[in-house]
Amino acid sequence: MRGEVYYKLVDIRNRYGEQVLGQICQDLLAMSFVEIGCRPEGISVHNIEGVDIIIDDDNFGRYAVEVKTTSGTKVTLGEKDHDGLKKYSNNNYRPLLAILKIELLRDWIFVDGNRLNGSGILYVDRLYTDARYKGIAEKINRAFENLLIRQYHEILNRGQSYLKEKLRDEGIRYSGG
Repeated sequence: MRGEVYYKLVDIRNRYGEQVLGQICQDLLAMSFVEIGCRPEGISVHNIEGVDIIIDDDNFGRYAVEVKTTSGTKVTLGEKDHDGLKKYSNNNYRPLLAILKIELLRDWIFVDGNRLNGSGILYVDRLYTDARYKGIAEKINRAFENLLIRQYHEILNRGQSYLKEKLRDEGIRYSGG
């Protein structure tokens, strides 16, 4: 991520805390999928229970995305996270673990959920975007940065409530928090 984006994320984290920053990043990620061509009505965002983002779009594909953000070196994939990805995989969705380390020159990493051997601690610096998702990852990272830059002031002033409104205005299904 560019310096400008990193410092905006740090400002948001300083204002709202690590957990809310994670939810904000998740909401921006869902909106990024729309920016790269997914129909908004094909996206569901869940901020409380289950897999975080579900995409069911005839043209874009079917994905189940578990989202993690960190300022540290590791993330925890809970048992419910792993089981949720596995459940969707069994129903013909592509399971993805999307990880954003809040650090200069870092981008979203998209790990194929079928490669995950269970729940536990994952060290971010040992993870990489699978080759089959590199094209999507490049587009998502650009879209995420552009969305954050455009909406930064509203996010900083109104937090996640602003993004809830934006998701619903765009036609993305939203539940939780």
